[in-house]
Amino acid sequence: MRLNLSLQKQSGSMLVIALFVIVVMAVLGITMIRLLSSSADAMIHEVYGVRAMQAAQSSLELTIKNAFPLTQDGTPICRTTTKVFQNVKGLEKCITIASCTKVSGFIDSDVEQYNFKSLGVCTAGKVTASRTVAVDGIVE
Repeated sequence: MRLNLSLQKQSGSMLVIALFVIVVMAVLGITMIRLLSSSADAMIHEVYGVRAMQAAQSSLELTIKNAFPLTQDGTPICRTTTKVFQNVKGLEKCITIASCTKVSGFIDSDVEQYNFKSLGVCTAGKVTASRTVAVDGIVE
């Protein structure tokens, strides 16, 4: 009879403990899913940011090469260009806009200054990353 009385006092307490454990485990599970999802999104943004930076640097180097040709008979070309990377592995769906401007107004007329700027933009679905690179060059 004593055993029967103690069982009646405890009826339902195990249900409360089980419910508490289920709720705590569900909260932990949801937190882990959100954490993993946000770290995956951050990794995607990082990868496409690096791709955009590489595209911008490549376009900037091409613009500098055109402005300062290696041969004496080459004509310097300083203009704004747009490049779409279609068949370049790793830079698919990336575009760049590179600009070259010649700065004037120096006291010494033999000095030429150039400003180079390149914007690289890479997209993948909803993710868009862009990076800008700028360089100045002086010819004396």
